[in-house]
Amino acid sequence: MEEDWEILRDLRLAALRDEPDAYGMTLEVAMANPEHRWRMMAREYNFHVAEVDGEAVAMASGGLNDQYPGTTWLYGMFVRPPWRGQGAGDAVVAAIADWARGEGSDALYLHVTETLSRPRAFYRRLGFVETGARHSMQRDPGLELLEMRKPLSPFTIEVVAPERLHDLRRRVLRGGRADAKVSDVRDAEPTSLHLAGVLDGIVVVSASFYPSTSPVDPDTPTWMLRYMATDPSVQGRGYGAAVLTEGERRVRELGAAQLWANGRDTALGFYRRLGWRTLVGSEHLSPETQLPHTVITKDL
Repeated sequence: MEEDWEILRDLRLAALRDEPDAYGMTLEVAMANPEHRWRMMAREYNFHVAEVDGEAVAMASGGLNDQYPGTTWLYGMFVRPPWRGQGAGDAVVAAIADWARGEGSDALYLHVTETLSRPRAFYRRLGFVETGARHSMQRDPGLELLEMRKPLSPFTIEVVAPERLHDLRRRVLRGGRADAKVSDVRDAEPTSLHLAGVLDGIVVVSASFYPSTSPVDPDTPTWMLRYMATDPSVQGRGYGAAVLTEGERRVRELGAAQLWANGRDTALGFYRRLGWRTLVGSEHLSPETQLPHTVITKDL
């Protein structure tokens, strides 16, 4: 509301003083804004503010992006330093996500400066995943922006019995062949981990993890990823990346220092965007599908 313009101004200036590389506006430009400009922003822009005991401690805004028609975006995120890690930031992001759902959007996007590790970790914790897209900041081309995306559909990640993943494995990884092998002798081992990405009650992502020996360094505590698959109907929406990121977190907590997999060559771009590396000279044909694969690894 327009009468809150001073709250908006004070938070915005505090944000620009705290982390100038995070925003497309400079502190100097913001300080030069006249009162009527702040009033217009408070009246017309979709800002949400979190208060604690009457003090405005966090803000974010939601809006559209002319370069990406039909998408909803998170802008201007800021939490005053004393209140970080106490839920105020989560609250304003949740408010913007609710607004985006109300707009009929199935995802919320943002740009974050590549060099700012703390905000990136915050967004990852809230379910945002890097899409792989990168842009130079308009006001300072020396700053690189990473695009992140948070699915807004009723999507959950669940630990499941391997049998629940067989249908998706068969459809995506084995061409739907009824006689195809879609299980591993290690599936039933108590140390195995099977994750399902579930959308509206349907398994749309599969990922299984097993303790293994590293193809790079046998002395490194390593797990293997197998049967990573995303239903074609939801590919490109961040669900596969969310499941893989959750799997990485879980095996890291179990002591893994590295993950490896036989990555299908057509999926290598997906893995590279998430920080995986290819092992030079490891190209081969899968004995099960005869499709080109390459050994990929990721240090955790």
